[in-house]
Amino acid sequence: MMMRKMALTVVLFAGCIWCLALVTTANSAPSAPAGGTYKPVASVHGLMAGQMMAFKQIQTSLKGKKDADRPRIIQLTSEALAELANVNTYNKDKDDYRGWAGQLRDTAMELAGEAKKKDTADEDKMKSLFAKIEGTCNACHDAYQ
Repeated sequence: MMMRKMALTVVLFAGCIWCLALVTTANSAPSAPAGGTYKPVASVHGLMAGQMMAFKQIQTSLKGKKDADRPRIIQLTSEALAELANVNTYNKDKDDYRGWAGQLRDTAMELAGEAKKKDTADEDKMKSLFAKIEGTCNACHDAYQ
């Protein structure tokens, strides 16, 4: 029950950011929405806190019991992580930072897609994608923390 509440919190947080951001696609370079230049409303630290919450939830789910809700929790939390990373592509004018944020977004969406397969999801692939997410986070943190 606690996992569901945490996953829902992360998903709702990301949904709010998404609505505020007016992000139109997750597959393109950042572009300004109609009427002006996009600027995230959350601080980088706020986005990082949200990303860390989602990261921990995915990690817990991947290590946890394989119950009926697990694939959906991984899918939705990965989507939330992807959206937070998508917003984070707007936070620095540095190509490497934006590249890592974009890579995080894309890998998290790939993980969400695999989890969406439910019973036919490839456990090893999901764990490999999660390891790639962790590596992307570490590379960015090594450069910017």
